[in-house]
Amino acid sequence: MPVTQYYPIGSITLPSSWIALIAGFIVTYLFIRLYVGKVHGERVSNIFFNVIIIWKLSVVLTDFSMVIKNPLSILYFHGGTFGWILGLIVAGLLIIRQVYKEKWKRKDQWALLLAFICWQGVYQIAMAFLNEGSLLAKSGTVLLFIAIFLLACWSERKKVNTVSELASVFVAVHFLVSALQGNVLNTAWITTIFIGLLMWAVERVSSQPISRREEIE
Repeated sequence: MPVTQYYPIGSITLPSSWIALIAGFIVTYLFIRLYVGKVHGERVSNIFFNVIIIWKLSVVLTDFSMVIKNPLSILYFHGGTFGWILGLIVAGLLIIRQVYKEKWKRKDQWALLLAFICWQGVYQIAMAFLNEGSLLAKSGTVLLFIAIFLLACWSERKKVNTVSELASVFVAVHFLVSALQGNVLNTAWITTIFIGLLMWAVERVSSQPISRREEIE
């Protein structure tokens, strides 16, 4: 959903997207911690932190002159779409490195996918309620993201799909939601495409056999 509303919180005014983003992070952390466990909850919080910190610090690259003139501006601005994508890429590479080192099992892979779907779902549903839009776009957003979340939980419980298969369905569902919202190529859907590619990579790296040297170590 496009941002149409801004909300005052104390002495600052935040766009609805920031409120939805924060809500998504909080709900996702609590869900993963309760549903999967503390270790996975902390892992998810680290991923979110990496994305956000790089997104914020990337303003140095996107608007270097402003930061030089006013260093404190780094606290109030961010790197926009470029910075967000950069944050996703760096966080994704760190995830792949961790997967390779720890040889993630099925539970680890599904915990990550469920976290991504939960976060995107909460974000999109919050945006639907916080902003103006057609009834079709709002209801479609809510129903489709709830449906993909429930499908993911069911697939994880029943062990009927791989994470890459479910991630592909997730990308398709988000594309349909974006079409209903009238804005197909947006940052949120690009993020979901990245998630789909990342889950494919996580699954492939996890399936790599352990070398003889690693077994000895």
